[in-house]
Amino acid sequence: MKRIEFALEKIKAGDKIQEIPWQEVVVRELNEISKDCAKDLQTETGQISNNGDEWPPTRILSLMLALSAWVGWVMHEKHGSSAEHPFSSRVCLQMIQEAFGYGVHLSVHKQIP
Repeated sequence: MKRIEFALEKIKAGDKIQEIPWQEVVVRELNEISKDCAKDLQTETGQISNNGDEWPPTRILSLMLALSAWVGWVMHEKHGSSAEHPFSSRVCLQMIQEAFGYGVHLSVHKQIP
């Protein structure tokens, strides 16, 4: 979370995205965060590939976990947890859970996104 916040502060992107600095600083740092988190996740679970590379779904999961933590914090800071506010931490969590559930639903029904 601190690394995400630092990258955003570095380019002053807390409230507005400027594409070139966003790509050069924030996306690059998110890529590094996903690598580090994937390695940690694979080590913790014992699911390390033979050649030491991250498994792509683990890398994406790691990025989602890091971003979910940061989004939970920032949305609670900005909008609280009231179910009435469209971007409250509670509503954002519900959106994340629904999106994940939708993916599972597609898989269960043998549909491809």
